[in-house]
Amino acid sequence: MSDDTPRIAAIRSPEGVAADAVLARAAAQLRAEGVVLAGFTQATTPGRRGGVTVVEDLVSGLRHPITQDLGPGSGACSLDPAALAGVAAVLLARLDQPVDLLVVNRFGKGEAEGRGLRAAIERAVLAGVPVLTVLRAGYAEAWDQFTDGAAVVLEPEDEAILNWARAAILAARAAA
Repeated sequence: MSDDTPRIAAIRSPEGVAADAVLARAAAQLRAEGVVLAGFTQATTPGRRGGVTVVEDLVSGLRHPITQDLGPGSGACSLDPAALAGVAAVLLARLDQPVDLLVVNRFGKGEAEGRGLRAAIERAVLAGVPVLTVLRAGYAEAWDQFTDGAAVVLEPEDEAILNWARAAILAARAAA
């Protein structure tokens, strides 16, 4: 990867593909290789209305629910903005330390609207820290606008993701 190759990437998450598991495997492999990570992976635990979405801190291992139970019959988005703000604060604080790669569980509705974990992504990019996230098709246009063509979209394949991450980290280190 040359120094002009994008250091921000999203794993495409087509319907029926467990992109959260792909991201978690990549993070685990990179951590095993000694890469200093900051960020969160995501999982859904069984429960009402499709379950409870939790994010796991890659540094502390703590799990934080980021959805709320809005009760039966609710059609509103169950994402908990306060919980997501807490996760964002953790990420911003972690970026005060040396980090090789920021892993963001999702570029979704909050990020598309300028909230969520977007500030952490922006801060990492400005600091030269590569960023890896997951992207569903419904947010591809917002992603393209946010990254202004400076990102790469990866297929949900372990080797492709790991190859990009390793190369992006080496390029960032060389540029520092």
